[in-house]
Amino acid sequence: MTIGRRKRQLEELSHFLRTRRMRLSPAEVGLTASGRRRTPGLRREEVAVLAGVGTSWYTWLEQGRDINVSESVLGAISGALRLNPAEEIYLHRLAGLKTPDVDQRENSGPADPARLAEIVNHWFPNPALVRDRCWNILAANSAVSEFLGIGGPGQNILVEYFTNEACRRRYVHSEALARSTVARFRADVADCYGRPEVERVLAELTERSPEFKRLWGSHEVLEPSPSRAKEITHDTVGGLSFDVHEWELAADHEVQLVLHMPTVQETRDRLDAFFAAAGPDEPDRPGEDTAGDDGQSEPKAIAAA
Repeated sequence: MTIGRRKRQLEELSHFLRTRRMRLSPAEVGLTASGRRRTPGLRREEVAVLAGVGTSWYTWLEQGRDINVSESVLGAISGALRLNPAEEIYLHRLAGLKTPDVDQRENSGPADPARLAEIVNHWFPNPALVRDRCWNILAANSAVSEFLGIGGPGQNILVEYFTNEACRRRYVHSEALARSTVARFRADVADCYGRPEVERVLAELTERSPEFKRLWGSHEVLEPSPSRAKEITHDTVGGLSFDVHEWELAADHEVQLVLHMPTVQETRDRLDAFFAAAGPDEPDRPGEDTAGDDGQSEPKAIAAA
């Protein structure tokens, strides 16, 4: 890991510990408040006592100093700060304590665009896409742009959501979705701080979206879940309801497959009717063969070049 990447991770570690400490009151952790407090939350020495570590050592850790830390000590600090499982994993990653699977991700080769296109095309007419760790889109079928309002390969999901008003207004409960999206993104990039692409996305969003800047500053981390609900309002077909599922592709730990599965029959019917009325895609280029087993032309997925 380069010096720059390590420095960024320690900065995030410092900010994370501060925000987690400040959200707790002495009463919540069984302590009696004493004296006047200039800032909300626990004091550093109180966290140190609860975790069973020295006050100076914890202060250095929260200041972002590059000191040695063990898994057992981080576990004690996690307990003192009442971290949830996602936050505890995030803390370990920031401290540089990674599992072998995480280390393997950095050595993964690039994904095959043609293979990714084949995967998302299989799920048409349901929206399906493949994204990388920075949430850049690597492949997407045409239902993604039509219904989710997100562009194809080369576009970033976060940038689209927080800066594209046409995209944003499609989503029901958009403010709650914004908060959970930022919290999930933070968990995803815990061991990626310092990567040029991660820093580029963060810099762009911080500059262009006050909402993102505020949410990012809250340092929330959301525990991953097998699925989540998403509701969309489309100008033509009306309301659509999906369960969103994400899977890490076994062939490349750096990318995830994101599938939107209709939760009710009405959504399935509306998707089918919309694409049936839209007619076939543009003609294939010479030499291309996109016919299915029944000889009919299949909808094309969009893949990165």
